Amino acid sequence: MSTIKIGTLNIRNSKINRSDTARKCNTKALANHIENNDYYFLGTQELTRNFSSKLSENLNTYKLYGDYRFGVSKFVRNIKILDSYNENNAIITNKDVRLSDTRKLPWFPINIKDLIISLKKASIMPRIVTLLEILDNNLGSVFAINTHLDYQLKSVQIKQLKELYNIIRNFVIPYYTYIFEPTPSYLSGPFLPVILTGDFNMEVGVDSHFDEFIAALNKIGLKRIEITDKTNSSKFDNKTSIDHIFIPKEWQVEEAGLIDDNSLMGLTDHKGVYAKVKIK
Repeated sequence: MSTIKIGTLNIRNSKINRSDTARKCNTKALANHIENNDYYFLGTQELTRNFSSKLSENLNTYKLYGDYRFGVSKFVRNIKILDSYNENNAIITNKDVRLSDTRKLPWFPINIKDLIISLKKASIMPRIVTLLEILDNNLGSVFAINTHLDYQLKSVQIKQLKELYNIIRNFVIPYYTYIFEPTPSYLSGPFLPVILTGDFNMEVGVDSHFDEFIAALNKIGLKRIEITDKTNSSKFDNKTSIDHIFIPKEWQVEEAGLIDDNSLMGLTDHKGVYAKVKIK
């Protein structure tokens, strides 16, 4: 048996983190936190291209994996508003990686009413999911999946959860269609361990569609780690955790809770969540 530490943290794409001076300080603080906590991997949200670049410079043994919602073309880089909100859901790990992929999730409102709401609330934006195959000496392969879902529209959230479920199902039940080509030979074995992290912008017991998603994952071998503490630092709501971690049902949770590190207070409006789990 071995014990690993997993975490998820919304970094916050803020004006502060987009400024050169603060970015240098904040990326160094985050890099130190990651290196000192020996994460198996840390799933992140709202990292911009410039922030990611500076963070990479400050990391010693860890690397970032994952593409951006608008890509990294010269066209995007030259349009300031696109570049400012060109976020990724980077997975940060110091383990060997065989495969990294970023996939788009459904994000456009399905009717005029929802479109108007999303425009008024400035919530309309592409959403992505990052997938990483980590090579593990004990398990062979572990699939890390990390995302950041819509915060405004239930109809869009439902579509995104359904797409996430379909992607996950392709990993944990080998006889379903695999999403990459060519199909790797190891799919003939037992189910592949999957770890799902992210800012879901949904609460357990409040958002029924999220409860249904949790139940569906449970049926195919994944359980949510029970962390209910408030993770969004907003003073204007009393939400419980909107950041979540899912692991294989047979793995044992040894410790779980909020990422409590004062050095991170200046760079995020979230309390990240973490878990130490024992792999059987």
